[in-house]
Amino acid sequence: MIAQQIRKFDMLRHVQQFLDAFAAELTVVNATAARTELDQLVKEMGASATMQAVSTLNAKGETAAQQALRWNLVKHHMRPVATIAAAHLRDVPSFAALRMPPKNARVDVVIEAATAMADAARANQQVFVENGRSEKFADELEAAAIAVRASIDTRAKSIRTRAGAGAGLKATASRAHLILRLLDAQVQSVLVDDPKTLAMWKSAKRIGRGKAVPIEASVPAPTTGEKNAS
Repeated sequence: MIAQQIRKFDMLRHVQQFLDAFAAELTVVNATAARTELDQLVKEMGASATMQAVSTLNAKGETAAQQALRWNLVKHHMRPVATIAAAHLRDVPSFAALRMPPKNARVDVVIEAATAMADAARANQQVFVENGRSEKFADELEAAAIAVRASIDTRAKSIRTRAGAGAGLKATASRAHLILRLLDAQVQSVLVDDPKTLAMWKSAKRIGRGKAVPIEASVPAPTTGEKNAS
């Protein structure tokens, strides 16, 4: 939720509070469709803001999880296979698939390399077992690669959710601006002879310019496992 949206959301809630505080004077205004829609828009804006904040935190958490899963895949599954292959299988046709990908390879390249390595290793399984790998080492290697891919997909889903929530916020804020104009005309008509209360209304519907505290600050971050670094 960007700063301008935070301020607008705060302003709309202040308008709600004002209309509730002066309910006796503004009975007619509070009975209008505009007031009903304002309440609904504030509710929707709050839900979208929360969704955006949670999905942002989830995406960040999944980024950390993805790094840990990639590290596990490379260090505990791919590197031992590549080391054994370099010592005993340099002459087999599939040796290229048993080598490590570049250190700076993109994560999708690492996943593809891991899958190819598992397939190539199965053809020479006994060599790896005799050199310390488990009977299911190729399946475990493939499963580790699948875990990294699943983490990528989960992060992508969070990013899509964040984008959808952002679009929802923008649409809701645009509609709220029109509803506020209706309410402003109604309130000013009712309070035309009450300058003190009218001044309070004008203050309530003013968008602040101070430092905005994003909603992310109040949403607990998702719990993720600790990551070891190599």
